[in-house]
Amino acid sequence: MQNESRLLHITGIVQGVGFRPFIYQLAKANGLSGYVKNLGNYVEILIEGDRECLDNFLKELPEKKPPLAKITELRTKNVPFSGYSGFIIVPSESGVFENSIIPPDTAICEQCRSEIFDPSSRYYHYPFTVCTNCGPRYTTVRTLPYDRENTTMADFPLCPECEKEYTDPLNRRYHAQPVCCPKCGPEIWLSDREGNVLSRGYEAIASASDLLQEGSILAVKGFGGFHIACNARQEEPVNELRRRLKRPEQPFAVMAKNAGVAESFADLEGAGREYLTSHRRPITVLPRSEEFNLADSVSPGLHNIGVMLPYTGTQNLLFDRVPDAVYVMTSANLPGRPMVVDNREALEKLKGIVDFYLLHNRVIANRNDDTVIRIVNGQAAFIRRSRGYVPEPVELPFEIEASIGVGAEMNSTVTVAKGKLAYISQYIGNTSHVETYRYHSEVVRHLIRLTGIEPLHWSCDLHPSFNTTRFALKMGGENTLKIQHHYAHMLALMADNSLPLGSRILGIALDGVGYGGDGTIWGGELFESSYFGYERIGHLLPQPMPGGDLASRVPSRMVLGILFEKLGRPELEKLPLVFPQGDRELSTVLKQLETGINVVQSSSTGRVLDAASALLEICKIRTYDGEPAMKLESAAKKSTHVVDLPIVFKKYGGSGVPVLDTTELLLGAYELSGKYSPENLAFAVEESLAKGISELSLSLAAKRGLEKIGLSGGVAYNDHITSCIAGTVAEAGFEFLAHRQAPCGDGCISFGQAIAGGLRTDPESNQVPERV
Repeated sequence: MQNESRLLHITGIVQGVGFRPFIYQLAKANGLSGYVKNLGNYVEILIEGDRECLDNFLKELPEKKPPLAKITELRTKNVPFSGYSGFIIVPSESGVFENSIIPPDTAICEQCRSEIFDPSSRYYHYPFTVCTNCGPRYTTVRTLPYDRENTTMADFPLCPECEKEYTDPLNRRYHAQPVCCPKCGPEIWLSDREGNVLSRGYEAIASASDLLQEGSILAVKGFGGFHIACNARQEEPVNELRRRLKRPEQPFAVMAKNAGVAESFADLEGAGREYLTSHRRPITVLPRSEEFNLADSVSPGLHNIGVMLPYTGTQNLLFDRVPDAVYVMTSANLPGRPMVVDNREALEKLKGIVDFYLLHNRVIANRNDDTVIRIVNGQAAFIRRSRGYVPEPVELPFEIEASIGVGAEMNSTVTVAKGKLAYISQYIGNTSHVETYRYHSEVVRHLIRLTGIEPLHWSCDLHPSFNTTRFALKMGGENTLKIQHHYAHMLALMADNSLPLGSRILGIALDGVGYGGDGTIWGGELFESSYFGYERIGHLLPQPMPGGDLASRVPSRMVLGILFEKLGRPELEKLPLVFPQGDRELSTVLKQLETGINVVQSSSTGRVLDAASALLEICKIRTYDGEPAMKLESAAKKSTHVVDLPIVFKKYGGSGVPVLDTTELLLGAYELSGKYSPENLAFAVEESLAKGISELSLSLAAKRGLEKIGLSGGVAYNDHITSCIAGTVAEAGFEFLAHRQAPCGDGCISFGQAIAGGLRTDPESNQVPERV
């Protein structure tokens, strides 16, 4: 028998997931010697022994790896035999950790969950129980390498029993950095409005459960921030929470003990069940079941509801005494603002909103909101990509230089990228708010520090007034690359689908608003796109937005804008529209349209859907982002599809670019509004819009020899519209592209910007060319 030696370098999610003890045990099982050590951005393994044993080790490594580990690349080479007498785990080395991958936070595993409900376990009723296969990771990390002393768990020295488990390579808690027990770990307690401690430990959780059943509203501290919780089965506490938060209509996510309870109010058929029950535990937007038995005020006017299962020990224990309970679990923040993470901050900012606080003393190093997923056209679509997924990188189909995209303004994220890896940050929010803008800056600094990627190129949105644009110009200087909003969508979509560098697609971008290359507002765009430029080859007919941004908040303004040229003033005044300032506002809007003062043009798809929702009296006033379009979709779900609306194309402007005439679409809905129900007309608006966009896209793709047609933008979350476009495109023999790992909405903008910056070919230009 002749001994051989192999050196392995493995990159991917290999820190904090039990990878080194797994390698140790696998080497021992195969009778091999050598070492394994963590070098921050990769794990190095030296294995020595019989060739057959070495080959078996390499075969079993990817097959039996820990559940949270992910191997991006495995390189191996033969090296001279060293003669190690056994196999050892070498301590981590400090240094530069470029492209280091910290594992995301995941739900408590079944083994740990069983222990917290086992009276014979030393972890009984202890909510911070974890092992290498579960628990908080990213939210605890202060710096690299990912060792306990560099996390917030450094505040809790290990007791002898935990130290023994932590240092035993054969124990599942070996080097699980958040490991602890009731003797040495964080504490949990219940306090009143003033912060006075009422109870501690499991008693605090049990009391919190009782209070929720009695109708109280609680703040509950989790992995990445606070939730506000109340009893979702009772109308009174849900409506009281709405009153206190001043959110009269915005849907709340709910939490149930398990899938069985969730099935009593939601439809778990298809891929929804898979995501709901996964170890990542996202909020999964599911259709309401026919037997819906929660307070209707949880998601008023909608056909669906956001559902999640417990992912922390505390959350699991909240269901201990009332297994069939369902709790509202909404993020503790004002819309668009950062989630509350600090105990003192919670006591100050949530005063007057919550009755009691369930607190703990583990510091949250990185704020991380819940991920939100919806099944669209049979596939998962990220509405918000955060906890459970961040900072897991997206793998690119090519290499790029070190770059950063700072995102748009709404639903903002940050992306840093280098080589073949792009790291999309957690959800940040609306950076027009000062505190969210500060949080955005913190995320930029932290992501650069954790990945070790110092950006050579900075990229931002084309809109000159965005705080993110100003930030990028400050950091990147005059060479900061400005990317048109919808082109960033296309770049993200192409990279998300692993298209190679020479690819060209017909990209459809459907959303609310984005600053156009011609200085107008875009939002219903057809592009021929490559990685190095784009051409706007079609779009929706631009419509007047009287009052500018006010028209996005008051959808009745868009109705008047779209129908103004078709109907006379007397007829417009009869429309069943609602304005916050009543008839005075109606007169003001009509005057604006007559004079053209304070009116901007927009090709926005979102504004057309808003207008249809207001015209059909489905949603007259917008109280949260996307509300009119979301309620339009819910109304359309009740349709029997008995009517079609006109699909009209025309040439627009001096260039003669083909457009879909949305005026004729809305006019058709108006003319039939007395004959058909709002539900049937809602379906007809969505169907005709989707078919019109599909027909125009297919015609242009055929003319230009493009074989792939992709869809991005916030409207892509509408299952009816997306399914119709996807089906029509596929039926015509074209390949349809949708997002896979990045959000469809503005959460993908930073990703597209980072791609553009990393591929930058002209360092003198600060804008991507508008020709492919």
